[in-house]
Amino acid sequence: MSISLVLRRASQTLACVAVLAAVNPASAQSRFHVHAGSGPRGTAVGGGYTKWGNGSVTHQGAHDVQGSNGASYTGHNSFTGNANGSASSSHQLSGTTAAGGSYSSSGAYSRSSSGAVTGSSQTSASGPRGSYDANTTTANGTTTHDTTATNAATGVTYDGQTTYTKGQGFTHSGSCTNASGATVSCGQ
Repeated sequence: MSISLVLRRASQTLACVAVLAAVNPASAQSRFHVHAGSGPRGTAVGGGYTKWGNGSVTHQGAHDVQGSNGASYTGHNSFTGNANGSASSSHQLSGTTAAGGSYSSSGAYSRSSSGAVTGSSQTSASGPRGSYDANTTTANGTTTHDTTATNAATGVTYDGQTTYTKGQGFTHSGSCTNASGATVSCGQ
């Protein structure tokens, strides 16, 4: 990959993050950075912008990696923390492997000034050996994590749910089915 492509990706990352600098109040401090590199194994570009002042902090970041073998990874994230104790965060990322696999994840969470957390995230992956999907939700002191995973070699699919409720602890349930939909042992 040419150095001109690395510089172009760096400038794109810079442009995405630099928009935030335009709304930087005079009383706040800020830091902006971009890193880029290229070598025999591929290229990498990353950047971020952090602003803080008056008890609050905001961060935005982005990154892009391209492997010489065809693998790739890209994503961005953000975080805001406020003087009253409230906060929020989000992320989105995805990638591919040289073997034909793929991965993606996204989510957003927030915390109120009283400490209550709400939000959700999703993750999925697939490749020659199978697939995986998960969803997590948090609200009113309860977090639920749902998982579905399929083994490509056997056709067996696992479906499970784990729940945590503040003050009550964990519960879990799960079962497996074969390609015909019949219930089977999860050890198969």
